[in-house]
Amino acid sequence: MLKRWVWLFCVLGWFAFPALLDAEQEAAKAHKEDVEEQERVWIAAYDPDLPPMHIEGEGKELTGFSVDVLNSVAERTGMTIKYVPLSKEESLAAIEANEIDMILSINFSERHDSVLDFSDSILSTAAGILVPADTDSIHGISDVASHTVAVQRNTVEYDFLQNIRRVKYQVTSNQVTALQVMDQGRADAVAGNVLTAEYFLKTHNREDNYIFVEEHMLPLEYSIGVGKEKYTLLNQLNRGIREMKSDGTYTELYEKWFGEEAGLAPEHLWTAIRIIGTLLVIAIIIILIWVRWNRQLQREVARKTSDLHDVNESLKEQMEQTKNSTEFQRQILNSSPRGIITMNEKGRISSMNPRAQDILGIKEHIEGQAFTSHPFLKKLLEEKFPIVLKGEGKQYLGLETTRMTTDNQLQYLRYYVYPLYDFTGSVTGIIFGLEDNTEEQMMRLQVFEQEKSQALVRVVAGIAHEIRNPLSSIKTFVELLPKKFQSMTFREKMTAFVPQEIDRLNQLIEGLIDYARPAKQQKEVIDVTRVLQDCALLFEATVEKKGFDLHVEWSENLYMKADADQLKQVIINLIINGIDAMEETNNRGLTLSMRAWQKEDLIHIVLEDEGPGIAEDAKQKAFEPFFTTKEKGTGLGLSVAYQYVKENNGQMAITGTNDGTTIHLTFQAA
Repeated sequence: MLKRWVWLFCVLGWFAFPALLDAEQEAAKAHKEDVEEQERVWIAAYDPDLPPMHIEGEGKELTGFSVDVLNSVAERTGMTIKYVPLSKEESLAAIEANEIDMILSINFSERHDSVLDFSDSILSTAAGILVPADTDSIHGISDVASHTVAVQRNTVEYDFLQNIRRVKYQVTSNQVTALQVMDQGRADAVAGNVLTAEYFLKTHNREDNYIFVEEHMLPLEYSIGVGKEKYTLLNQLNRGIREMKSDGTYTELYEKWFGEEAGLAPEHLWTAIRIIGTLLVIAIIIILIWVRWNRQLQREVARKTSDLHDVNESLKEQMEQTKNSTEFQRQILNSSPRGIITMNEKGRISSMNPRAQDILGIKEHIEGQAFTSHPFLKKLLEEKFPIVLKGEGKQYLGLETTRMTTDNQLQYLRYYVYPLYDFTGSVTGIIFGLEDNTEEQMMRLQVFEQEKSQALVRVVAGIAHEIRNPLSSIKTFVELLPKKFQSMTFREKMTAFVPQEIDRLNQLIEGLIDYARPAKQQKEVIDVTRVLQDCALLFEATVEKKGFDLHVEWSENLYMKADADQLKQVIINLIINGIDAMEETNNRGLTLSMRAWQKEDLIHIVLEDEGPGIAEDAKQKAFEPFFTTKEKGTGLGLSVAYQYVKENNGQMAITGTNDGTTIHLTFQAA
């Protein structure tokens, strides 16, 4: 029996000894590798253009939040770190070639997952949108379309912006360069992490020049990227990071670089969310298993059948709604008071409603034809079509034109040109809308002529006395002529005075004739000074009779392209308003001023009265037809003047105080 046990132990020892020997050798080899790993110098790449995570000081001294974190981890784990400055693209290439061991401060990305393993998070922040403080066109992420955005390539925010249509890019190798591009005016906005942007603005004293319109566009988690299969290094980094967070060292470094206000709420919040989410998932799984454990397959099939039936009914309803929507749109187009024509991107007419056919006098169907084959459409759209089709938001609204109908009647049209979009937001053609506003135009001309007639009555009444005076003087000379013809002195006075009075009468009468001439716009280069002189001459007697002063001051050689009659109408209406305003004060000795000068390429005409001024609410409505503050006013004087100024490519502004009202006109100089 004893021999058998001895024999058994010998056999077992024979087979077990090699295995024990191999295990001891493997343990010794593993211990040796651990010692080598401890003594090894690990090479860490960092992006020199990613402050405040990495900052190169004077003498190439390296600091920064991420650098402090890695140094603290190295102290705890006994690692030796060597830092090398590389851009993000260079770092990824170097780690793939096994030239470096880790990349500091890198975001997790699926495109990098094949060459990197990622440590625990060392910093939670967000990507935002930074714009100049004085911008008024970008208020959030939805407004960056059709603007130029500077962004670092191959980043989370770069991938996110790819989903937004019509965004123009200034792609850079790092975020600092992106910020410099915007600071130089070559981009409208910058997309990048908020911490780097804030550090850049603070160090360059530009904090007041830029603002964040979107501070939490995307969450960003910065980690340490480690080369594939370097599990020992990854475990050492994670162990050091966790120790830092548990003993408060991480909090101290965070407050050192970012202050207490930002805090670590995002880190703790994400931890709490992960824990709660995990518990919630476990609870839901247990409940679902408990609820669904005894469900029969037949009930599941019945439910699926019911779902399919509901889907089928829903599809039928959607088909009916689509048909009804199409019919509804067709009825709207056919009953619209505005003519509507659509054209595809090739310039071919795709639809035309009956109103458009009536306005243009087209009897046949022209769908499928090129718009250039119709002279009227070609004249209006040939230049505008490619501009609107570019899809940059360009459109033409409320333009006016005229055409001769088949019965030789002048037709006034107002038209609109804007893009036609498909369901994806891409421009697939244009929409051309037009309205027949002939009646409106005729009514407006009648109203303007009525106002002009009323103003003419006031002008004639005002200068009647002025005309009577020279006539009386001429009559006196004629009556004395038989008696004093032999007097040399009398003849000299007569030959000097009578022609002057006749010239003055001629000027007054010519002014009235020009003013009373039927309105028909005819733009030409006119002498602004001559127009102002004619208007002042018409009102000299009226102003003097009412006890006021007329002060005029203008430069010579003021020329612009406009309709002289319309400009004269504007000035006369404004003079009448000024006189009426000063009469409301019941004071004499007030002054009505009229000044004109040229600055650069603009001609300025200013009329000022010393009346009671104009209230703020009245100022907002002053140019509206039929709005007036006078008891017997028509409310058309300023409206007509404003319309004529706009038709001559000018601008009118009105300001008022308790001491009077100022009307400022500006026109392009010829």
